Amino acid sequence: MNPLHFFTLGYYPEYLFIGVIFGIIIGLYAYFRVKYSLNNTELSKKKKIGLNIIIPILAFACSLNIWSSAAILTLYLFFSSIIADIILIIWKIFLKDKYLNFIPKYHKKGILALCIFAIIIIGGVYGMNHIELTEYNLTTDKIDNESYSIVWVSDIHYGSIQNPQLVKDSISKINDLKPDVVVLGGDIVDERTSKEEMNEIFEELGRINSIYGTYYVFGNHDTQPATTDYENGNRTFSDEELNKTITDNGIKILNDEKISINDDIVLVGRSDAEWENSIDRVDISKLLNESDLSKYVVVLDHQPVEYNENSQQGADLQISGHSHGGQLFPFGFFIQLTGHLVYGKYHFGNMEQIVSSGLTGWGWPMRNEAKCEYVLININ
Repeated sequence: MNPLHFFTLGYYPEYLFIGVIFGIIIGLYAYFRVKYSLNNTELSKKKKIGLNIIIPILAFACSLNIWSSAAILTLYLFFSSIIADIILIIWKIFLKDKYLNFIPKYHKKGILALCIFAIIIIGGVYGMNHIELTEYNLTTDKIDNESYSIVWVSDIHYGSIQNPQLVKDSISKINDLKPDVVVLGGDIVDERTSKEEMNEIFEELGRINSIYGTYYVFGNHDTQPATTDYENGNRTFSDEELNKTITDNGIKILNDEKISINDDIVLVGRSDAEWENSIDRVDISKLLNESDLSKYVVVLDHQPVEYNENSQQGADLQISGHSHGGQLFPFGFFIQLTGHLVYGKYHFGNMEQIVSSGLTGWGWPMRNEAKCEYVLININ
């Protein structure tokens, strides 16, 4: 990973206010926590004052860009210290002079907080390096005497933060499932994916054996303009090269298009909504009004948006990714606060919505919300 990624994964000024608030809270806490830890030490007064100024300022600065590893690690160090404070309070109330008498000493020196911090980080690294199968079983009266299996794979961000061999092993396991349909749900590559890596991942995905084919819908990172790259916009392949590589490997792109599967299922692939529906795309009512709603209609949309509209227009299932299940606490919590879907299965009228956390993640090489997954959906 480029060392600059520690401090930035893109800069978005609309989030600066959140960073400032976090920075003030964490900076103030750091000031009093450092002062408490340095009390009764043998350091000179000058050094104590220096550390009491430098550490809070550093904590504030690292918190400003919430899309950075520096901010995440600073936040988790803050959480760890708060948890250590709570443990000390519990000890004083219930266990003082009885058990665990080392807690005050380890708390003051910061050892307790660092141990908690280490557990959080190790757990996050473990979460990013384990991929699991998630299975859903759905029923419908629109399909007679048949059952279908759909595998959904999204948000690989290949070549960025996860061991490529883990991805290849998952692709092999998907082959073992012998799915009827495979859908690649966007963000398979992103701005940091090299042209060689882009070719490599689609060659691997093109080897998946599916009875009725493998289909692709774009995500917001697949075709994101190079000017929004993390440092200087060095994306090494064009949209045309991306499209050609996808199709050359036997994968069909559905970009505001639909296709019928065995005259039982209609797949409706959406163009990506980019950043919160910031661009115009074909109205879903047009696509669904032109579809045979007596068939089982599946909307494939990278972002979990327009679900109410899709339900009202007669869709039976929508499959999405994009959210990564939050990936790192507390992002999932804040996504839910804003009214967006995060992870799992939801119901909207007669339509079911499945949101996957993705095969990998984005930006940070850790995960402690949801899990890395590929999704098998059985329609019976």
